[in-house]
Amino acid sequence: MNKSGKFYGIGVGPGDPTLITMKAAQILSKVDMVIAPAADKESLALKIARPYINCKVIEMNFPMISNKNKLNDIWDKNVKIIQEILKEGNDTAFITLGDPMIYSTYTYILSRLCGYEAETIPGITSFCAAASKVNIPIAEGDAPFAVIPVKDKKLLEKTLKDFDNVVLMKISRNYDDVVKVLKENGFCAVLVTHCGQEDEKIEFDLDKYLGRGVSYLSLIIAWRDKK
Repeated sequence: MNKSGKFYGIGVGPGDPTLITMKAAQILSKVDMVIAPAADKESLALKIARPYINCKVIEMNFPMISNKNKLNDIWDKNVKIIQEILKEGNDTAFITLGDPMIYSTYTYILSRLCGYEAETIPGITSFCAAASKVNIPIAEGDAPFAVIPVKDKKLLEKTLKDFDNVVLMKISRNYDDVVKVLKENGFCAVLVTHCGQEDEKIEFDLDKYLGRGVSYLSLIIAWRDKK
């Protein structure tokens, strides 16, 4: 019986191919198979990792839908495909934007792959890369900070009361409300969209996008104005 292949979860960073770690590049160059999550268009993670890949690539569909039952069915189906690949002895890398352990499809796959050897390779997160782009620290000294997906106004308001430094993810669905609440709570902020990509945008005037909306790949770094 063939030994099962090893499963790797690899963070490819936010968008700039040169921000992939050396370890990630080494593993991508030697595995037998790479799996790239895709929705309705070409996988951004694959575009970033492409220069380092020397093997067959499978683009696996993971649609962005809210129906949990349908999502679970899709995840289970994809996991079965991955299991068959591993059973054939293929070392396989699952690539993901940013870091595999932060808001990543990889964690759902990993939790369903019991019994297989797995290794997770960290990547640079979008918010760390964004902070570096604008030369603004997310936190200093002993100051705590929060990273939250903005689901509703109440969660945002509570977080802004408890923390002076926040990173807001998944802001595209209610951007106008986010900007309003930040102002009401005395926060300064910067918007970063498509960090590290060719169409990257950095904007300190958040009002500029009111009524226009922002891309899904957008985040806000905010800090309380103590002046």
